[in-house]
Amino acid sequence: MFARTGRLDDVVIVALPTIGRHIRERGFDHMEKLGRRLARLSGGCYVELLGREKNTTQVGASMERRKAQAKEAFCLRRKIEPGSRILLLDDVWTTGSSMIAASELLKKNGYQNIMVALLARSG
Repeated sequence: MFARTGRLDDVVIVALPTIGRHIRERGFDHMEKLGRRLARLSGGCYVELLGREKNTTQVGASMERRKAQAKEAFCLRRKIEPGSRILLLDDVWTTGSSMIAASELLKKNGYQNIMVALLARSG
């Protein structure tokens, strides 16, 4: 258990995928780097489980628009053990639309043990 040991050795760390334009602007995927680093530090394992179906930007969009976009944004890139404990990472929580949509996609594909971690909360 992470709270007692500081380790996530039985957890699959999954970052919400960044849109391609932001990766090109930065020259790297900040969430992938964070996920891989957290896995190294905690003893967990990083897996690119989710991909981007649509490269929509949430910045400045209304809550309704964010929810609609997020529902279509993600796809499952691969399968892992159905009973896996998943730690889903996101950078900023504004409405929660992206995290909720990603969690629902994982649940729909048989993953039930999902935890979330955020770097910042907006608004």
